[in-house]
Amino acid sequence: MEEYSRARVRLVTNQDAVNFVSTINSDGTATKYSLEDFNGHYRVNARSLLGVLYFTTEHNEDTYLVNDDGGSIPSSIDKFRV
Repeated sequence: MEEYSRARVRLVTNQDAVNFVSTINSDGTATKYSLEDFNGHYRVNARSLLGVLYFTTEHNEDTYLVNDDGGSIPSSIDKFRV
């Protein structure tokens, strides 16, 4: 099983999603991030506003930010952590 870092986040409003994507995209890296549900069955690109908006509409209960490159979760998203 591949190891990766993940953190539970809460994105309640569309503005939360916009702020989240803006924060992730301003980290200055090419790191690949995804949002996934608890089981990892549904995933979207966390840098995509359209993907994040879709995901939070369909799977808002258990939302996790995943670092697909195996690194850490940026501290800049701490305000979205649960």
